[in-house]
Amino acid sequence: MLQLLYAKHKKETVTIEETERELLKSMEKSTDLYYETLLLITELRRKAFLKIDTARNRRFASEADLHPNTRFLENPVFDIIEKNRKFVSYINNNLITWQESQETVLYFYNKLMEWHKYRQYMNKPSVTFEEHKQLILDIFAELIIQDDLFFQILEEKSIYWNDDFELVLSMVYKTLWHIRPDMTEEDNIFFPIYKPSEDGEFARALARKSFLEYKENTEIIEKYTQNWEIERISEMDKLIMSCAITELKNFPSIPVKVSLDEYIEISKTYSSPKSSSFINGILDKVVKELQEEKKIIKTGRGLQQ
Repeated sequence: MLQLLYAKHKKETVTIEETERELLKSMEKSTDLYYETLLLITELRRKAFLKIDTARNRRFASEADLHPNTRFLENPVFDIIEKNRKFVSYINNNLITWQESQETVLYFYNKLMEWHKYRQYMNKPSVTFEEHKQLILDIFAELIIQDDLFFQILEEKSIYWNDDFELVLSMVYKTLWHIRPDMTEEDNIFFPIYKPSEDGEFARALARKSFLEYKENTEIIEKYTQNWEIERISEMDKLIMSCAITELKNFPSIPVKVSLDEYIEISKTYSSPKSSSFINGILDKVVKELQEEKKIIKTGRGLQQ
């Protein structure tokens, strides 16, 4: 939301309606990232199958080619994901694919073949379901998301994903961790990245109110920046503080501390190194003023702080 509001301030011809549509689109795309990542994991098995199948059909196939170790192909976690109806439906309906990035799949497949944990897994006399699952968790957590290429490729696939990685990848890990051997293709094993009715409405309301209240909020900020000309404060810093003030005034179910902490964290990513302490100091003074004027009213037990 903050990025889109910043873009709107830089390009005044963009309407708030266009900003809202772009906001909702970016939220929807985070779900694509979730399924795209899960699909990459299953693509490793597909690549392994193709390699084995090619070797078997060589004119002078060796004994190892004809009788390969197929434990990885038979890992039951793959089937639970790939055969799940929700997974199949989402992949097909949203055109999620790695077909145009097979060199990336091959890159991770080659890494897998050389990985000590994969070799240990393949050479064990037998493995339990939990050991099957642990390998998949380790592939994801250690082999894939520790590699810069993974993020580079996904950033090229969609400009919307840059700020979604932390949330979405944690949900992917959570999904894999919760897989059980008794799950069927009908089970809903996937987690929603966001709730369209609740999160979508919150994002739209916050974006619209932040836009409409920007001038009013800037005037409040100006009171506590006497040693600074308001024009010298970066546009991003002003937007962060304005959005924080809007949230504090208009969303009674969100505790003051939660709002402040969130925007301070945002400033660490999008502003200069010194901005977070500056923004924190200004917002502390603004909160006191708004509370004295009864413009911050929080409802519910423990929400006054």
